[in-house]
Amino acid sequence: MFLFIQTRFFKAMSFVLMVLALGACSSAPPPLEPTFEQNWRGNTVKGKVAIIPDGKQALAERIRMVEQAEEYVLLEYFSWDNDLSGANLYQALIDASLRGVEIKLILDDLLVFNNPWIRELAAQDNFEIKIFNPFASRKIGWFGRMFDFQFNKRRLNYRLHEKLLLVDGNTMITGGRNIGDSYFGYSEKANFFDLDIKLKGAALAQFEDNFYQLYHSEHLVDAQELLGKPKQAKPSRFASDYQKLKLARPEVQAEIANSVSQQSDLDYHQVQLTPVFDELDKLADKKAYFRVRLQRELDRQVPQIRSLLVSTPYLMPNANGYNALQAYADKGSELTVITASRAGSDSAFVDAYYSQYREDLVDLTEQLLEYQPLREKADKTKHYFHAKVLIANDSCSYVGSSNFDPRSDHLNMEFGLLICGESLATELHNYLVADMQQKYWQVIRDQQGQVQWRRGAEVKTKPPGTTSLSRSIDKV
Repeated sequence: MFLFIQTRFFKAMSFVLMVLALGACSSAPPPLEPTFEQNWRGNTVKGKVAIIPDGKQALAERIRMVEQAEEYVLLEYFSWDNDLSGANLYQALIDASLRGVEIKLILDDLLVFNNPWIRELAAQDNFEIKIFNPFASRKIGWFGRMFDFQFNKRRLNYRLHEKLLLVDGNTMITGGRNIGDSYFGYSEKANFFDLDIKLKGAALAQFEDNFYQLYHSEHLVDAQELLGKPKQAKPSRFASDYQKLKLARPEVQAEIANSVSQQSDLDYHQVQLTPVFDELDKLADKKAYFRVRLQRELDRQVPQIRSLLVSTPYLMPNANGYNALQAYADKGSELTVITASRAGSDSAFVDAYYSQYREDLVDLTEQLLEYQPLREKADKTKHYFHAKVLIANDSCSYVGSSNFDPRSDHLNMEFGLLICGESLATELHNYLVADMQQKYWQVIRDQQGQVQWRRGAEVKTKPPGTTSLSRSIDKV
């Protein structure tokens, strides 16, 4: 319960202020010596990977995996909403724990507060929940957290952004999706365009090792220690809330149940997998372990990059601008960049910052695409871009949790996979660019050198989804 946040306006403003604070990554990250991580080598193994593009199928796959679990389930997420999607996956985990399956869940603390669902679940047998880098303020919502953050910014600026569901050491899902209706296409307010991958093979052992390295670290606190234990005499808050959610949206609950009952029809690709992880030392030195490791591994496996597609919702330069992209362009790589437009972004702050550098990207890339899907007038749901993908030479791809921005480089714990296989790269590419004119504006320069936005025959000279007021505010 947020004791002092009683209006939507105040909650919204508090959230904006927190996002601004958290988004304010150091403009001058620690300098990296040229030899930084040069001896790091990924462990490349064979495996099978399937893309899960559809959000509703992505939730069903997760629930189905938990229902089939026999020994253990490991999970890591940045956010987990108390909505119908979140409740259905929690119920599947409760059912698994009751039949003896060991559940271990790691959540970042930014959105946890004193969540009664988590307090109850953590008290269940066979159900362990740990919270990453918790705030001291727990009872007065964003108001208290803003003050907590200001006094403890050095520590609290670090967040866990990894996303993982791993079952019995043989199957896992990772990618860009957190847990909530908006990630699985069930929200009436806003849904994300995103993707996950489901994989099998020896790579899972590396993810399991990385999970336990974090799980046993000083950066996690047991949820029961942090939130306390539920009172035994009280009826289950989770069960009551879950029932209310189902009664409020019976058609959605029926669709979720129907999706889970259907057989999976995923197409697996035989590929070479190289997991890439961050380092816990990042939580002290801010060094870009994950980004440098990924780039070095990509350059080793694809020494001559002719074409490079980068897809990210947050495309913010570091202190040296878009130097990584510039380096590939200087070597002759044709660059395609896909990111969010103002209307297709869930963060006005990120778009305001990105807009200052848009023209640099127009000149640097062969193609710059900004997401804003066409929709019927009756469709009041917002649509946001969230896909984090890289494709080199239509043969090797990256899928993971990391955005291409300074926060992911220096402050968030991230991981992902470098996946080499032409058929998978082709499917990823097709998913991103299919119905291109329905999804994206192409940003180009006209004959006079002015930036414009084109979609088929439609041309705009100002960023779509903006107003003169919003553009003025962006310049502040």
